[in-house]
Amino acid sequence: MEFLGARIQINPRPIRRTEVALDVGIVGHCPGQVRIERLLALTGILDDMHQAGFSTRVNAIVAGTETLLYHLPIPLHSTAEFDDIFPEARQIATHYNSVLAGNKAWLPSAIDDFFANGGERLWLVRIPEVDGIRGFLPQYNSPYDNSEDLRGIACLLAIPSMALITLPDLERLQIPAQLPDIPRKRLSNPQPQFLPIHSVIDDGSRERRNSSELPTAGEDPLPLLIILRELLSFSAAQRPDIQYLFTMPIGYSTGLGSPCINKTELTALTNARDNPDAYLLRQVQLLFPYLRDSDEELRSPVGVIAGAISASSKTRGVWRSIGDRTLISPAQPYPPLDTQQIIALREMPGLGILNQRLGRLALDDERLVVPALHRNDYVPGTTSGRYSERLNGTRSAEVVRFLGYLQRKLQALGEQLIFNLDPEDPRPQLMLEGFFRNLYRAGALRGTSAEDAFSIQKASALEGVIAFDIQIAPAYPIDKIVVTFINRNGEWAAGVGNE
Repeated sequence: MEFLGARIQINPRPIRRTEVALDVGIVGHCPGQVRIERLLALTGILDDMHQAGFSTRVNAIVAGTETLLYHLPIPLHSTAEFDDIFPEARQIATHYNSVLAGNKAWLPSAIDDFFANGGERLWLVRIPEVDGIRGFLPQYNSPYDNSEDLRGIACLLAIPSMALITLPDLERLQIPAQLPDIPRKRLSNPQPQFLPIHSVIDDGSRERRNSSELPTAGEDPLPLLIILRELLSFSAAQRPDIQYLFTMPIGYSTGLGSPCINKTELTALTNARDNPDAYLLRQVQLLFPYLRDSDEELRSPVGVIAGAISASSKTRGVWRSIGDRTLISPAQPYPPLDTQQIIALREMPGLGILNQRLGRLALDDERLVVPALHRNDYVPGTTSGRYSERLNGTRSAEVVRFLGYLQRKLQALGEQLIFNLDPEDPRPQLMLEGFFRNLYRAGALRGTSAEDAFSIQKASALEGVIAFDIQIAPAYPIDKIVVTFINRNGEWAAGVGNE
């Protein structure tokens, strides 16, 4: 920001934490100018990018050969940093225009919502608009360990600490261009009369007849299950600890004469709970409805939810739900839902519903479509893919976050023990006990004592394999979780199962 004819410049540099409780990623569109010189001035950002494994791309930015910043994770710690690097992203029109979603990128408003709700660090990945919907999805033929060839969400999966991913502009592209809004009230034409030249006679309620103002059809939206299958199957293979936030597609009700949740996608999602790969859906928390501000601009709710989750993880732990906690946003839920609709969508198929009562915006529950359990626990003893209804009590997104947190922390612990290959060495078990004792003190585990909260035992293993079976009693609706911490051929890894 510049003052007094550019004689005074303010460079936004908030104090950075060396480690955040929950790393969040956002993938979307940033049209307009990119100020590389401002990115270079934020040296802390470049250091984080180096540590995340993108040194080759960072060196190219410093050398001046990288100027567009596409498919490159950039860590942000404030809205000011985003506006400093992408000063035109809020004003420049995007290629895609629709009646409801407009012609502006949703990413800037999602970033505003994230930091307004207490978010710490947000990794931004800029996607070229010309790539359309496919620009967000990973390319299966590109090597996962080569940061220069990563595309879409794969850029974020390469960051070891990444925990939560949002895609606001992918949601925007999923809104059909000609989907109508709630019709405005038609007013009668005024009587002809002479008025001063400066008089305003447009009441904003009459139909516009300029055809150039009507959006043209663009790329057809993909079915929700196709998008989720491509995202989740890739993530399950590479990073099963990752969680996504995504808003359900919107449709139109001719009976109500207003937008509503897409009934076709809702039915398909409900039926997908019985598919053999239904367990993949545990990695995505589906939300509804969207948000709409006073300027009647639609926006995604993922920035609000991600910011609240980040703030809650920092102060209360990743295992705590943000359900019924006050959320900060200048917008209101759109389309609005009544109490019966909220209850119905929460129970089947299982959506997180935003509602506003007495001026207070909140998420009614962090609900999941399927239980947050290991794939083998959906139907014990069968292969049909249908899970038992008795497991519905574990359809909680905070459970998924905690399981992912365990895997990331144990993986980091294993990296510290990479040279400890002696089966009789007591240090791995001592470090594990210290880790779970800290979780017990923080309230993540229940029990009258630490001995009631967790149990660590050496597991039978083959020669050259070190393994520990860890049983924990979480402080949420799962009776017991079994974690296997194993060293095979010099590499430590963690696997999570449930009972």
